[in-house]
Amino acid sequence: MRISWARPALVAAVVVALACGGTAVAVAETSAPPPPSTSSAAPSSPGAKAHAKKARHPLARRAEHGEVVLHGKAGDRTVDIQRGIVTAASPTSVTVRSKDGFTQSYTFTPTSKVRKQKAASQPSAVAVNDRVGLVAAKGAQGLTVTRLRDAGPAPAK
Repeated sequence: MRISWARPALVAAVVVALACGGTAVAVAETSAPPPPSTSSAAPSSPGAKAHAKKARHPLARRAEHGEVVLHGKAGDRTVDIQRGIVTAASPTSVTVRSKDGFTQSYTFTPTSKVRKQKAASQPSAVAVNDRVGLVAAKGAQGLTVTRLRDAGPAPAK
């Protein structure tokens, strides 16, 4: 039986892609401030934006939660990734439940970045029943939110 490196490489690529277009890479280098964004970095046409979404692997679009170890200048870091519905929220923490029933609580810190409906926001704006995707650093103080994207309330069933 021949063992290939392609499958583990694909799994790693899916996990990184799940981190919302490179968010996991940004998490690995939190010691340096991010470069200022410019309007020229944005896609110049709707077609370019659609192409960027198509470039993600189908598995990344279906992923619900996971954990990945990232290597950076300061050493290895463990990062959790989750997508789901908020079941509890406060200005200091959030609890998220994925479609498969996995539930996890995370703490906000002063450096947590929150975007609600594509605009910069605050942790206090996250509400119960909102659809979110997040990246959290795993450390001695538990799971702390690094980035959270809030798409607003989940559609009624």
